[in-house]
Amino acid sequence: MAQRIAGGLRGRGLPGRLIAFAALLATGLSAAAADVLAIVPDVSEPYRAVLYQIVDGMRRSASVRLVQIPSGADPGQPALTVEGERVVIALGGTAAQAADALRTRLPVVAGAVVAPTGMPPLPGVSLETDPEALFKHLTALLPTIRTVHWLYRPERSGWMLDRAQAAARHSRLKLVVVAVDNARSAAQRYQEILDRADSQTDAVWLSQDPALIGADSTLPDILGRAWARNIVVFSGSVQHVSHGVLFALYPDNTAMGENLARLALAHAGGAPFTFEPNRELQSAINRRTAEHLGIAPELARYDLVLPAR
Repeated sequence: MAQRIAGGLRGRGLPGRLIAFAALLATGLSAAAADVLAIVPDVSEPYRAVLYQIVDGMRRSASVRLVQIPSGADPGQPALTVEGERVVIALGGTAAQAADALRTRLPVVAGAVVAPTGMPPLPGVSLETDPEALFKHLTALLPTIRTVHWLYRPERSGWMLDRAQAAARHSRLKLVVVAVDNARSAAQRYQEILDRADSQTDAVWLSQDPALIGADSTLPDILGRAWARNIVVFSGSVQHVSHGVLFALYPDNTAMGENLARLALAHAGGAPFTFEPNRELQSAINRRTAEHLGIAPELARYDLVLPAR
């Protein structure tokens, strides 16, 4: 780039000193440090696409130097270097482990993970949907709902418990929380809840935890029972909507990356930042389930309507 600029100036007959200054300026611009060092693991699809959509969003808020590491890499290998960046954003658990060695040099922020990671836990943005957004959408769509049932595994989702309870109070909902450890106990509790739920006032917030919800086992039973008794089931997973869940709010990966970079840079400047649920969301609704429940949502307001006609 420096040669092209200097050559162009030389062709205009400008003094050599000015040409030399232009070349130096161009070299400085090309060598300028990025704002963010982004670390991503080398993973297969579809997770790879998610990570790079997040990185594309980060580039809307900041200049980014991207480093890819092997998915199963030893946390200390390969050695990561800092080239003048202001903050590190590690996408995924493997990347967060690899970035641990940089925590004495730069602030490190986590993304594309579900639960807090690192010791002490890194600030960042979860892939889990913000409960407040879910409850707000639920009550706007179904004002008669008064009680939400949520099964969760403390190991994965315990960090969201206080947020979920506060969000429920804000939406004037009663949140009935049940801690479970595995898919078998979850299936039994979902059965109990759906057998006694009131279709006018109760709804089920379906966990995104694959250890609790099996797409080939637990999920069909839940949705079959909910369909038979007209119980509203909602989620943070767009895949659940394709199976028959009424609606989901799920990550807008690009917008999430843009927000993550903005928060990370503010954190590098001294702003407080904790681990937060994702608030950059898209919406999906199952048209067939809505019709079965007698709901007439404004379909144009949703990013995705399933099943597609």
